Amino acid sequence: MKITRMKKGYIIRLSDTEMAVLQRTVREGMGTPDWEEGGWQRAYIPPAEQRIMTEVETQKRDWMVVTEDRRG
Repeated sequence: MKITRMKKGYIIRLSDTEMAVLQRTVREGMGTPDWEEGGWQRAYIPPAEQRIMTEVETQKRDWMVVTEDRRG
């Protein structure tokens, strides 16, 4: 998820899959069995979402990257 800080507000850019993971995280939290390493309950989660969750857990992917707007 890429977040850009503008003069007034923020722009958030994320894929449909990242949005699904974000919704799951907001709804259930990161402390649920879905987020546990090797989460056995991930069987019902689509593979693309599982991949993102695993990459975040193993720190191969940043969950949020905040940058400054470089225009003007």
